[in-house]
Amino acid sequence: MSVRRVDVAIVGAGAAGSAAACVLARTASVALIDRVAAPGWRIGETLPGAARRLLLALGAWERFAAAAHGDVPVRISRWGSDEPTEFDGLRDPDGGGWRIDRTRFERDLRADAVDAGATLVEAGVDRLQRDGSRWMVTIDGGDAIVADRIVATTGRGGGFSGRIGQRRTVFDRLVCVHQRVAARDTDPATYVHAVADGWWYTSLLPGGERVVAFHGDADGPAIRRVLREGPVRAALATPGLAEAIGARVDDPATAPRCCAANSVAATAAGEGWLAAGDAVTAFDPLSSQGLFNALATGLEAGMATRDALAGDEGAARKYAARVGQVWSAYRRHHALYYGVERRWRDRPFWRRRMTPDR
Repeated sequence: MSVRRVDVAIVGAGAAGSAAACVLARTASVALIDRVAAPGWRIGETLPGAARRLLLALGAWERFAAAAHGDVPVRISRWGSDEPTEFDGLRDPDGGGWRIDRTRFERDLRADAVDAGATLVEAGVDRLQRDGSRWMVTIDGGDAIVADRIVATTGRGGGFSGRIGQRRTVFDRLVCVHQRVAARDTDPATYVHAVADGWWYTSLLPGGERVVAFHGDADGPAIRRVLREGPVRAALATPGLAEAIGARVDDPATAPRCCAANSVAATAAGEGWLAAGDAVTAFDPLSSQGLFNALATGLEAGMATRDALAGDEGAARKYAARVGQVWSAYRRHHALYYGVERRWRDRPFWRRRMTPDR
């Protein structure tokens, strides 16, 4: 067994983990650990214009700009009314944002972290132990990484939170069923469409596909129906959606996939560790802030860990307080936006979201 000594071990090399590594590797030795050698496609493909400031702070803007991700000039929603409402990028001082190639985006962020000085370790974590003031991280094959501090960025379902003593609270039952279909159009707008038992989302993806996703409660019949029929077929049978999707029922599509999309709050910091991204605050996809939150909390966690290594005993506490403030603001906005939709207030999905605590 070989043992490697580093200042920080970051578990999870997605957007949040790579962002933290970009910050920390400038002044500390960093092991960025992920069992997945190359990022694959997953849903979550939009970034608001404000992300430019984060990418600049991370030193990741150059690669991002070179990737030529697609623009989001218009967002269209049927929410609270049968009539569509348009929001264009001119109303946002940061611009309309991007439809990103998620696989390339995460691959580029990893490369930025390595360029900053991080060591990418392609392995899973078998065991994690607190050894005095340090962490012992045992990876696949029995090798170990000894670190002063841990940054956990393994997402909602990373199975990692219990190992560091993190507490998690699930606020609702929201899940997403999604599918990709060959696009017949070049419409760059993103669409959100509320229905009686949840809401739909569709957007053109870089590379000539369109993602179609339904969001509903895990215990509701609508999710089972959409999963059985396939989101594309179910969406094409939904009034007002067919023209936005621009596909036919028999067009080739990927197999339907289901993922958790529920809102989660968790402790953000503990003895020798911080959490970032969905591992600490997982936003409802309606906010379109999940990837932005991963970058923001990754950046903040990196700075807080850097300060803690430099002797700031209050760095972790201050980071946790900032995360708590963001979560509180998000919850208020979340309740307000769901409260706009009153057409189906008697239906279980919407009734559950009419009270602050659900």
